[in-house]
Amino acid sequence: MAETAGDEKAGTNYHREIDGLRAVSVVAILLFHLEVAKLSGGFIGVDVFFVISGFLITRIIVSSLEAGRFSFKDFYIRRSARILPALVATVGLVLPVAMYLQQPAALVHTAQEGVFALLSLSNFFYWTESSYWAPAAEQYVLLHTWSLGVEEQFYLVYPLLLAFVHRIAGVRGLTLLLFGLAILGTAANEAVLRVDRPAAFFFTPLRFYEFAFGGLVAMLPGFTALQRSSRISGATTTVGLMLILFACVKFNGFLPLPGILVLVPVLGAMLVLLAGPSPVARIVLMNPIMSWTGKISFSLYLIHWPMVVFYKYYFGASLAVVEQCALFVAILLAGTLLNRLVEQKYRLTHDGKATANGVAARTVIIGTLAAAGLIIVASAFLILSKGWPSRMPTEARALLNLHPRSDMLKRKAFLEENCLPKGDVFCGAHQAAQRNILLLGDSRVLDMYIALKTAYPEANIQASYAMGCPAVFSPDIGRSDFFPECHQFNQARLQAVLQAPVEDIVFIAQELTEWRGPAVLETIKRLRQAGKTVYLLGDFRFLEQRSPIELSIDMLRFDSPDGDLKKYLLENPFSLDAGYADEVTALGAVYISNRNFFYDGKYHFSDRATGNLLTHDAKHLTVFGARQFGGYLSKHYPLP
Repeated sequence: MAETAGDEKAGTNYHREIDGLRAVSVVAILLFHLEVAKLSGGFIGVDVFFVISGFLITRIIVSSLEAGRFSFKDFYIRRSARILPALVATVGLVLPVAMYLQQPAALVHTAQEGVFALLSLSNFFYWTESSYWAPAAEQYVLLHTWSLGVEEQFYLVYPLLLAFVHRIAGVRGLTLLLFGLAILGTAANEAVLRVDRPAAFFFTPLRFYEFAFGGLVAMLPGFTALQRSSRISGATTTVGLMLILFACVKFNGFLPLPGILVLVPVLGAMLVLLAGPSPVARIVLMNPIMSWTGKISFSLYLIHWPMVVFYKYYFGASLAVVEQCALFVAILLAGTLLNRLVEQKYRLTHDGKATANGVAARTVIIGTLAAAGLIIVASAFLILSKGWPSRMPTEARALLNLHPRSDMLKRKAFLEENCLPKGDVFCGAHQAAQRNILLLGDSRVLDMYIALKTAYPEANIQASYAMGCPAVFSPDIGRSDFFPECHQFNQARLQAVLQAPVEDIVFIAQELTEWRGPAVLETIKRLRQAGKTVYLLGDFRFLEQRSPIELSIDMLRFDSPDGDLKKYLLENPFSLDAGYADEVTALGAVYISNRNFFYDGKYHFSDRATGNLLTHDAKHLTVFGARQFGGYLSKHYPLP
């Protein structure tokens, strides 16, 4: 990602098709983040960058080792001068914008992101943040720097490893090393992916295999053999690009990635590199537009995500086609400016001693580290001051102490105190003299337990929940990144439901999505065939990008009581009601619509009478909201 023409020339001949491959990667990422519908897998551009980096860095290091002139000091100076100035400039630009737009809690998080980005530890920071209750990823302004963290840590370790093996076993040993890293690394990532997806995604050693595949291309004996035939090399380039395009179009966030599946774009990148400047590459990858885009790809990558996040933060989450085009052009302009004013200005010449303007490498590094230090000090102030809350209007400060997690803990405590005894799959016990409700689902169970206790105080409620784990029979849908035993848990609790007395009512409370929908319907069908009375909590999401707490504060800050809410409404709020309500009813079950709870002529997320929030995160109800929802249930959905 961070390699340039200068880096390549420092170690070996420069190949312009690599700039074109970079352009393919960065454009895929940009279009994915701009939500171009057909590129659901555009995020694989990062994986292609990893392959390119592995290829180029291996060539640079191995050629220097073979020539007996490799220097760790020069290598690390080059990498630092290549990456840090543009990164420091990006973080330095992000903080002032965040101070204006973001509220204290979000600003504290952005300041933390900046510190970890400058310390090259972003991937570990986001790894620790990948909990069920973490904010949505699109709210993290510097989230994209996770890949820089992986790459910079790779640069730190990789030359040491290559130099050690080269000293012992020479070039043949390096080839065997890279082959082993590629194969064993793929297997290790796939194994970890099954039990801890965030670790497989963010943990640097588990991503080394992608760099190793790139390095392996550079080490293959006579790797230019494919290039001797224009027909074969052209076909190889075409197949490689088609594999990358296939991944861009067919991959999505629901697939188990990276793991083995990521080898599709990785292999595509390897084939393009192997084919070199083929006739197809000259047309598709080596034209002036692709070459120019590839040369500024690092700056484009750095600047694009903060621009997208801030735009959505202020103007609304949904991007119209006109907005997508305008943002794309704005990102190209900003990336060009960052490239010319910072990236090129502080790039070292081929000898690594100074920039083209004669600024010594030592001065570049010291100046960059000093600037980074100032930004870290400013970030520390924002973190220690808890986001500089004094800049908020007085009436908004009362909302600053509201935290979704603390409310979740209250809901969890209520469940644990009232649903006794605790069992392996259900809390509570069947009561023959009472109406029994079996409540099961994901984290929505916590607020629905309070709602059901409020709505039906005479009923006995047994509850079963697991974070992110939908109660369905399907093993493909019944899985969770936060609860690896989801399928086994579902087998146990659904079997318990089937064995329960037929008069018991089953209440399913979990996030309903288009992806989960068919499995939920199949589960309801099987429960109805067993004679169960089933209630399904319907579509809940109607807001995106901003939480109700944030919107409430900004409505006070910017004096826009209705405008901000309209900007962050989904295009079709509660759109799943239209299809699933009828299908659930046709199965003989009850579909509980949430729409009328939040809509009374206008959408709202706070109680009209008291002003108390009904939901903190637009996914779960607050304790207050759950009790209000209980009243809604008793009025509109009385038990049979």
